[in-house]
Amino acid sequence: MRGAPMAFEYPTSAGVVRLIRAGGAWTVRFTGKGRGRWHSPDAAAKAVAHYLTGLPQWDRQRELVSPDIIDWRPLGDSI
Repeated sequence: MRGAPMAFEYPTSAGVVRLIRAGGAWTVRFTGKGRGRWHSPDAAAKAVAHYLTGLPQWDRQRELVSPDIIDWRPLGDSI
């Protein structure tokens, strides 16, 4: 993933959901809490869109989020 963003975000009315790359895996962050380890940002985005992150603060939401990482905002090295 050389040159690829190390984070993505998706704004919702409940708050911003972020995908952060850490230790070779992708984690979901929402309201200051993080959970999960996915092999790709695509897999993490799908988990977010289907409320299967293991992060109760997000999984109880019913916000519409795209499962396609192309619709998320890349954050690069800014986080």
